Amino acid sequence: MRSSFLFVGYFMFLAVFGQNETSRLSDIPIYKHWQINFSEKSNQLELSRLKSQEAAPMPVMRSAKVKEFIDSQRKRTSIKNKSSYLSTPEGLMPTVNSSFNGKPIGMAGVPNDNTMAISNDGFIVSAINTTVTILNEQGERLGFKTLYGMTAGQLGLLDRYYDPKVIYDPLSDRFILVFLEGSTSSDTRIVVGFTETNDPTQTWNFYALNGRPLGGSTWSDYPIIAHNKTDLFITVNLLRDNESWQEGFVESFIWQVNKQDGYDGNEQLRQNLFSGINYNNKPVWSICPVQPGLNFDQDNMYFLSVRPDAESNDTLFLHEVNNTTISGEAQHQLRVLTTDTPYGVPPTAYQPVVGFRLQTNDTRVLSAVYHDNTIHYVQSSILTDDIRSGVYHGIISSMNGIPEVKGKIISSNKLDFAYPSIAFAGETELDNQSMLITFSHVGENDYAGTSAVYHNKIEGLESIYSNVVRIKSGDSLINTFVADTIERWGDYTDIQRKYNEPGVVWLCGSYGDSLGRNNVWISKLKVKNDLVIEDKFLVYPNPVESSVEISINFSMDDHVTIQLVNNLGSVVKEINNEPVKKGNARFLFNTEELSSGVYVLAVYDQSGQKIYSQKIIVN
Repeated sequence: MRSSFLFVGYFMFLAVFGQNETSRLSDIPIYKHWQINFSEKSNQLELSRLKSQEAAPMPVMRSAKVKEFIDSQRKRTSIKNKSSYLSTPEGLMPTVNSSFNGKPIGMAGVPNDNTMAISNDGFIVSAINTTVTILNEQGERLGFKTLYGMTAGQLGLLDRYYDPKVIYDPLSDRFILVFLEGSTSSDTRIVVGFTETNDPTQTWNFYALNGRPLGGSTWSDYPIIAHNKTDLFITVNLLRDNESWQEGFVESFIWQVNKQDGYDGNEQLRQNLFSGINYNNKPVWSICPVQPGLNFDQDNMYFLSVRPDAESNDTLFLHEVNNTTISGEAQHQLRVLTTDTPYGVPPTAYQPVVGFRLQTNDTRVLSAVYHDNTIHYVQSSILTDDIRSGVYHGIISSMNGIPEVKGKIISSNKLDFAYPSIAFAGETELDNQSMLITFSHVGENDYAGTSAVYHNKIEGLESIYSNVVRIKSGDSLINTFVADTIERWGDYTDIQRKYNEPGVVWLCGSYGDSLGRNNVWISKLKVKNDLVIEDKFLVYPNPVESSVEISINFSMDDHVTIQLVNNLGSVVKEINNEPVKKGNARFLFNTEELSSGVYVLAVYDQSGQKIYSQKIIVN
């Protein structure tokens, strides 16, 4: 019997919280500045510097005891029936236009830590835990460097190079790359590279930020990046040397860096560092910047964080840096919100071979998008009705008023989902709820691979999700050199809108290749929202797996009867004489006990007149 999970609630605070505790440092000296050129042939000796028997440091987590307890409750089920994917209304399914291996040279790294960005001209910069590869849209390699090769002769002989993140700036038509060097206080650096032109195969301006800017025996870990009109934002977690996950975390920083200084190759970067970010005198950790989805013309930047080690929780921290670096007036503010759907630490995922599992990490927010006064964000979470890992999709509406947070967990009855990322996918600016989410999948009968799901919302109706699209299926078990049987799966994936091609989104994920490695996969998806709901009547999903929802917009108060009729004309389900108010109403039928086949859903008003009907398929 599975254990119940504790639900911890918090009231919503709309007052600014923590602003007095947060400190801002400005104009911190750059540790070092240099240039490299991708067109120069890489020194092949760089490959010998790849520590092929060493994994990147695990992100600091306080969830080990919670995960251990959850894992003890989970058992293999050997489910072989098809999954309970969300089904897709016609016209809402994204299509895969192209897919290819990311072509890393040498070992892919443990874990992959997949990141990618694509320019309007079709240059793709793809990075993993050890290397950066530049490709075109056909998957042809145009350039290659190891992370070590980018710092060789500049920062000394450091012990690690890991956690790359890359973004594309459509305003300046430039790329920005961030990765970490060192995992002790003696050599911790945050390396930031800016392309000098729109061609990433040419010159990059690189800078090294001090990974312990406040001194002490500390180092920076797990960067997440985003940008707005003028600034790059980097968040990191500050850890103490040689201490456990229970004690080693110190605080989370927000770096704010002027982009133009980096593009121009200036010797110094105008920047702010926000530290001392606390709530109730405790540091808030793993802060995720919220990337503008389409419009970058904003001086502020939002950030999100949760309680990533919680067995179950509904707290969401909403941060804001309210001005630019060049204004000299930027301040950090913090509000505490609550979600309507709790999240919790996910269990370790099963691979098809008994005894081999994959790490799912904690529930930190991994990716977030801001568009049209709304924030969409994603994280991993335990399912509320089963002990499996799913994708938590949160939506914060009314950002210019009183924010409201609603959550949905995307799941399957036979797969674990983890490491999600999200991008705005609308064909126009007005298609404001159009989002594409990618994530890793694995199951007892499915090798690890990459999937995606599309989200949209019709005015007056609830969120609609597409079927899960299988982007890349795994070829075999992931079984690297790690001694134990819980393999590093990957600490993140990545996804980006192609800014000059409406409805086109590129993503990168991973899959278990034929050699037992976690390899790189890149895909182009096209989204076209052709969903038309006549009279705002929607039956969803269709085909049906276990339940069907009916959303109807009524023009007046009424009493309605809803019947589900089989092919013999017999009523097998009925909601009789139900009162409804003017506006939208939703109904739910459980179909688990019904035989597979075609049924008719019919809606009658108080006089017995049929007002809606639709065929549905029960699988």
